[in-house]
Amino acid sequence: MLAITTVATLLVASTLSSASPTPLSPSTIPQRRSASVINFHRNTVQADNKVFNAEAARKERLRVKAKYGTINDRVQAASHSTKRALKTVAKPFDIKSKRAGGEGKDPLVDVFNSIDVLYFGPLSVGTPPQETNVDFDTGSSDLVVPLSNCQGNCTAPLFDSSKSTTFKRSNTPFSIQYQDGSGANGTVATDAVTVAGLTVAKQAFGAVDTEFGGFSGPNAGLLGLGFPDNAVSNSKPFFINLVESGGLASNLFSFFMSRGGADGSELCIGCVNSDKFSGDIDYHKLDPSATGGTQLYWNIPSSGFSYDGSQSTVTPTTSFNDTSITTRATGFSAVIDSGTSLIYVSTAAAEELYNQIPGASPAPKDVGDGFYTFPCDAPIGTVSFVFDGKPYAINPQDFNLGALQEGSSDCVGGILGEDLGDNLAIVGDEFMKNWYSVFDHDQLAVGFAKAN
Repeated sequence: MLAITTVATLLVASTLSSASPTPLSPSTIPQRRSASVINFHRNTVQADNKVFNAEAARKERLRVKAKYGTINDRVQAASHSTKRALKTVAKPFDIKSKRAGGEGKDPLVDVFNSIDVLYFGPLSVGTPPQETNVDFDTGSSDLVVPLSNCQGNCTAPLFDSSKSTTFKRSNTPFSIQYQDGSGANGTVATDAVTVAGLTVAKQAFGAVDTEFGGFSGPNAGLLGLGFPDNAVSNSKPFFINLVESGGLASNLFSFFMSRGGADGSELCIGCVNSDKFSGDIDYHKLDPSATGGTQLYWNIPSSGFSYDGSQSTVTPTTSFNDTSITTRATGFSAVIDSGTSLIYVSTAAAEELYNQIPGASPAPKDVGDGFYTFPCDAPIGTVSFVFDGKPYAINPQDFNLGALQEGSSDCVGGILGEDLGDNLAIVGDEFMKNWYSVFDHDQLAVGFAKAN
């Protein structure tokens, strides 16, 4: 997740080397070469007995508040980039066309079999490469890797920097701290980093010496897939370095997230996988106005949500940038965040939604502010987010986080009320399990197609 504190700046060389699991036809892709698939482990905030895991949800809520709660500070510190218009680009490269030999896919063993909300997979660091695993997070921009000398409850596998001939450590401090009391400290370093055969030769990352307060989970580290202006290390993110190398088949990445312990979850870098979705991919332009004109997140404007086809009317909000004030007449700006499990909207929007659900009410105070419950046996209507006038529905199975407690007839809803800066909504895995999600750097857009 996103770090809160960092000091100084590191200039990072952008020398890259890219490798593809199988060669691509020059006639198919004349200029760009590489695309790879990585598969995921999964974790859950719902207990195996289908009872709501209040402690895990509370921790995530605090981390989300830390992750998005200091937007103004980041906007003021960031260099304001020039806005780019949505443009016509080539059709994304479909990885399905290069799978004859079954290469380029890293198979993993499932860890949990209930509702899946944390997705992580392998990453290699160093020369020769050492494999660890990371949470792939579109809501942050830094790579965080714990070292073999890491003190605290550090999750293995850890990276032994003494065994890498290309590791270089700086004196630049790197620090992460969340409101739940967890965090990590270290310094910024560089080394070769590889994900699914795609390598950045000198990638900057937070080399972690100390973790505290349960910072890590089943995954050892974190790979942020966001934008440079949101990087705590003040360095270019891994995916941006791949883009600037000119070696990707398409300058995008895409997620498929399965549910309920099913196999097949994957991150496709430089590609989409048409086996994983149905129909066309509909793209929605990013919304930098929500963060002062600086693109920090993969966020897109939404007119709100609908419940059983009834469109919500969210309170008007105000955005800021260098020279003007922009008022959003309705709706919010939705950050599509693969590193967040649930969905967070403003408290007013959450109240409006649950007012439409029969029997819904605020959860007891010991669960936490912003949570709502509803009768477990009540039929729940379709909850959808609306982007450019098109509704994107959430499966009721994903909306229901489980019974409030063992034997309870009330269940907890997966959309929480949390006021985050300029009326941001954080749309996490609960939504992405329903929609194949494409993050397109050339178009500066996020696309969705119905997940298979």
